[in-house]
Amino acid sequence: MEGKLREQKIKITPQRLELIKKLKELKNTHPSFNRIYLAITEIHPNVSRSTVHENLKLLVEKDFIRSFHYKGEIHYEMNPEHHVNLAEPNGTIRDIKNDKIRKKLAEIEKIIKEEEGIEIKTLLIIVD
Repeated sequence: MEGKLREQKIKITPQRLELIKKLKELKNTHPSFNRIYLAITEIHPNVSRSTVHENLKLLVEKDFIRSFHYKGEIHYEMNPEHHVNLAEPNGTIRDIKNDKIRKKLAEIEKIIKEEEGIEIKTLLIIVD
């Protein structure tokens, strides 16, 4: 991801490098903002919530990462592919990468776009 930042002429700061490192470490967990912030402050205790928020916002805007809302918090993920996030009752969120599900998802997305006029960016399925 550092290479992508350089290509976009985005300054690489120690805080950004730590943020990228933490996102890579937490990549399969769909971490919340608070989890990411706490992980970064273990290494950089003086970094502000605002700095972390603005850097995450930048990475989302540049399509390096994705964000979605779940249970009142913003969660982040490194998987840039369009996919289904499955939220389990215990709060665990995982990616579903089944080809049959992807095909059905494409059909559903097409119907939603054509009939409802809604472009889906992230689909979160909650299983209870």
